[in-house]
Amino acid sequence: MSDSKEKNHISEEIKELVIIRIEAQMSPNLRLSIGEKGSLDMEKMIEHVKSGDQIGKQIIDSHMKFIKAQASGALITALNSVE
Repeated sequence: MSDSKEKNHISEEIKELVIIRIEAQMSPNLRLSIGEKGSLDMEKMIEHVKSGDQIGKQIIDSHMKFIKAQASGALITALNSVE
């Protein structure tokens, strides 16, 4: 696989991790709004993650950034700095 394809490829394991997080943490009553794409309920978010389209990639990216911030301690540092 070329470098650009590897950077754009999202493994099935990462997709599954994000789907599990969405199912566990998102209330069915909530909706996510992404720019001009309208609002998405939990099921639509999961569909986009599974398909790996642009919206799905944005959702995955935000979840992965959050997980990395938790793991590195950056999230706690940021929360502790808020007065």
